[in-house]
Amino acid sequence: MKPEFKNLLDSIASQPDLAPNVTDSLMSKAFALAETPEEKREAGKYLTESISRRKRPDISVKEHLGDMADALNLSYIAKHYFNKDRTWLYQRLNKSTVNGKPASFTNAELHTLSQSLEELSQQLHLISTQLTR
Repeated sequence: MKPEFKNLLDSIASQPDLAPNVTDSLMSKAFALAETPEEKREAGKYLTESISRRKRPDISVKEHLGDMADALNLSYIAKHYFNKDRTWLYQRLNKSTVNGKPASFTNAELHTLSQSLEELSQQLHLISTQLTR
């Protein structure tokens, strides 16, 4: 992939707060550099992977969880859904400084967390309905 091409794609992926028209403009400029359909596919795949790895410091999961964080076994969530230890999850929840930067979730990690909470809520709902039968 051409360096200019890669730099434009990295620019798009690293800025989650870009206005949609700016993102569209940068993407048009980047994909205009692709000379073959294979280059366009490679660029699309690269951009998708870059965006999924992008950190999301703008989302405060701890704020969203509120008092429910106390009701959840966050160690279980970290191990069962992320295959990580609780420290890893707590660093992201508390935006602790790791390697000189505040820890945050990627889009993919936020999706996994969302799915884990949904799964746990369904399991709790099933248990609660079974108790009242």
